[in-house]
Amino acid sequence: MPDKDKFRSDDCMWLFNAIPTYVKETGDIGFYEKILPYADKGEHTVFGHMKRALGFSLTHSGQHSFPCGLAADWNDCLKFGYDGESIFVAMQLRLALKVYIEVAELLTNDNEKKWAEESLRKLDDNIQKYAWDGEWFLRGYRVDGMKFGSQESGEGKIFLNPQTWAVISGAATPEQASRCMETVQERLATPYGLMLSAPPFVKTPIDVMRAVVFNPGIKENAGVFNHTQGGGVMAECMLGHG
Repeated sequence: MPDKDKFRSDDCMWLFNAIPTYVKETGDIGFYEKILPYADKGEHTVFGHMKRALGFSLTHSGQHSFPCGLAADWNDCLKFGYDGESIFVAMQLRLALKVYIEVAELLTNDNEKKWAEESLRKLDDNIQKYAWDGEWFLRGYRVDGMKFGSQESGEGKIFLNPQTWAVISGAATPEQASRCMETVQERLATPYGLMLSAPPFVKTPIDVMRAVVFNPGIKENAGVFNHTQGGGVMAECMLGHG
C-alpha cells in the first residue's frame, strides 16, 4: 500500500505527549530503555521508537521543511496534497524535539541531544521564516503553494490549532504568543468555546477543503470542538492568563 494511503502526519507525534506523561506519573525512567516491538516488524527501546517517530516527520517534509500533510493531519478535511505541509504538525514536531532533548539529557545521551538540538534550530528558523503571517500562524501550505489560514485567505483566514500549539511547543516568541492568542480571542472566541477556524467555508472548492460540505459552524467548518478547547486553556495558562 503506498504511503499516501497509509500515513497521517500527526499520528506519531502524539507519542511525545503520552510517553513523558506516563514516565512522570510512574517515576519509571527505565521505561525509556524498555524494548518494545514495532507494529509491523522489529523492535527497539522506547527511546528508539521516539527517534523513529522524529525521523519520519523530518524525512517526510515539504518545500519549507515542514512535515508533509500525507493522507491527512489532525483535520481530515484539509486537503494539503501528499507533499503539502502542515504547520500544526510542525508545531507538534517542535514540541517533540524539545521533549526528546530533555529525555536525552535524562539518559545522558549527548549524541542524541546534539542531533535533536540541530534539528530544532533548523525547524525554528523555518517557522519564523515561513509560518508567521503577521498576526497569527498559518495552518499550512497546499502542494500547489496555496496558504491555509492566512490573511490572504477569503475563508478560513485563521485556524485555532497552530496558535495554541505555537505557545504550547514554545515555537512562538513572547510577542507572537501574545498576539496570536489575542487574535484567537478576537476572531475565534464564542460563548460556547473557541471555533476551529474562521470565517467558515462556503465557496471554497471541495478538493481544497472538504468541510465546505458542512453548514457553517458545524464540525470542521468553523465548529467548536471539545478537545481543542484544552489546547486553548493550556496556552492561556502558559501566558499567565489564569
